[in-house]
Amino acid sequence: MKRFLVWATFILVASSASMTLAAGNQDTGDVELYELRKDFIESSLDENRQHVRYWQYGWSSFYGLSAAGQTALWIDADNNDDRVNYAIGALKSAAGLTEMLLRPHPGRYGAAPMQGMSEKTPEQRRQRLDSGESILRDSAKRAESRYSWKSHIKVVGVNLVAGALIAGFGDSGDALTSTAIGIAVGEANIWTQPTRPEDDWRKYQQEFPITGKVEEPAWQLVPLFGGIALVGKF
Repeated sequence: MKRFLVWATFILVASSASMTLAAGNQDTGDVELYELRKDFIESSLDENRQHVRYWQYGWSSFYGLSAAGQTALWIDADNNDDRVNYAIGALKSAAGLTEMLLRPHPGRYGAAPMQGMSEKTPEQRRQRLDSGESILRDSAKRAESRYSWKSHIKVVGVNLVAGALIAGFGDSGDALTSTAIGIAVGEANIWTQPTRPEDDWRKYQQEFPITGKVEEPAWQLVPLFGGIALVGKF
C-alpha cells in the first residue's frame, strides 16, 4: 500500500511539473504565434487600404454626382421622354450610392480598427485577432462576390426593369441606351473591387492552420512494477 502511494504521489507530482512546464512553453508559443498572425493581418489590411478607399469613395462619388446631375437634367428637361429618361437614371444612380453606403467595403479603414484594441491579456489578444481576421475574411468574401451569379443577375435585372419603364413611359431608344450603360457601369463596379484580400486570406489560412486540440481532464490507472499508479491529465 505504501509503495502504491509513493508511486502515485511521484507520478502526480511529475505529471503536474511537466504540465506546468508545457503550459509555460505553450503560453510563450501563443504570444509568438499571436505576433506573427497579427503582423500578417495588419500588413495585409494596410497594404490593401488605399485600393479599397479608391474603390469605395471613387464609386460613391461617381454615383452621387451622377444622381445629382441627372436630377438637374430631369428638372430642366423640356419634353416627357427626357424627363422619364433622366428621372430613371437619377433613381438608378441614387440606388447605387445607397448600396455603397449601406454595404461599404470592410477593409476601407485598413488595420486601424484592430490596432485601436488593447492586447495586454490573452483574452484581449484573442479579441484583437478576431477583429482583424473578421475584416480580412469579409474583404475576401467581397472579392469573391465578383464571381457570384447573383451579383451579375442583380445588375442586369435592375437595368432591364429600368429600361422597360423608360420604354413604357418614354422613348425606346433612350431605354436601350440607358440599359446598356447601366449594365456596363454595374459590371465595372463589380470587377474593379480589390481582389488581393482573397489571396491574402487564403495565404493566411495556409500559414496559420488551426491544429490545436483541447484535452479534457482525465484520470488513468497505470500498472507499474510492484503496484499501480494513478495518473492525472488536466
